Amino acid sequence: MSKNLFNEIITDKQSWKKCYYSKEIFMPLLKYICETNHIKFAEPQKTAGTTVFRVGDTIIKLFNPLEFKFKDVYAEYNTELEAMKFCKSLGVLTPDVICDGIIYDKYSFPYIVTGYIDGIASPEVLDNCNKSEKTEFYLKLKEIADKIHVPTNINIPRYDDSKIINHELWNIMPESFREDRKNYLSSVKIPAPVFVHGDLGHRNIIIDKRGRLNLIDFADGIIAPYYLEYKYYLGDEIIKELCFGDCTKDELYEIFTIVCLIDYYGAELIKIRANDLSIDFSSITSVNALRDLIIKKLNKK
Repeated sequence: MSKNLFNEIITDKQSWKKCYYSKEIFMPLLKYICETNHIKFAEPQKTAGTTVFRVGDTIIKLFNPLEFKFKDVYAEYNTELEAMKFCKSLGVLTPDVICDGIIYDKYSFPYIVTGYIDGIASPEVLDNCNKSEKTEFYLKLKEIADKIHVPTNINIPRYDDSKIINHELWNIMPESFREDRKNYLSSVKIPAPVFVHGDLGHRNIIIDKRGRLNLIDFADGIIAPYYLEYKYYLGDEIIKELCFGDCTKDELYEIFTIVCLIDYYGAELIKIRANDLSIDFSSITSVNALRDLIIKKLNKK
């Protein structure tokens, strides 16, 4: 039964995105979550996340409505819970889950409430660090990554699931590329899959008051080859030295080519890389063309 908490009309991605930046639109939902879970309500503060709010000492994350098939929202919601629980079991610092559920209103909103981590997102620290300090940070990050990159049978997506391999997000690529991609992935040697956080960009690493690294936002957790974790670090000299120092150049080119080919948002990553290098995106018609792009990116100083 509708509770009349959310009164916007959503017809597509754009109409949903227009809601992101207004906490007033989500205020009734946030109040309802606090009331039903006996959480003290405070004036919500918008965070860097699209529909993620700080309410007092908690963080409330609202997922996309289940009715809109932008992606499998329920799987994303479940993945966040399962992946967070898994990493915490390995001794990784993650937020404590206070409660979770689904609000059935005009639309169905999954949500998760966690404790707030009092700290700073790592970009705010790294921007003022020298190479030695950045290396120290990346060593801590690699230690965490090595800890979580282990086999597991938790119920989250796999990189080689047909729904991911054939996802419509790849339709922005030419048909010739899509066919070449499938042929390449069916023949290339890929390491045994392990748990991967999936979105280990700097905004999802919080440095707390004690200087410890805390991981947040596990919705893109996936079972995949370990090197998918480093998709945002393409070209980072420190990461290349720490994580891929034993690789030849050809091995490194192949690793990051595979990373682009198996990532859920791989097609968008390729587009961004092409734009960064002023390369015509429409010219990426084969895996070899992508590899050439990767080589240019990795060798760009």
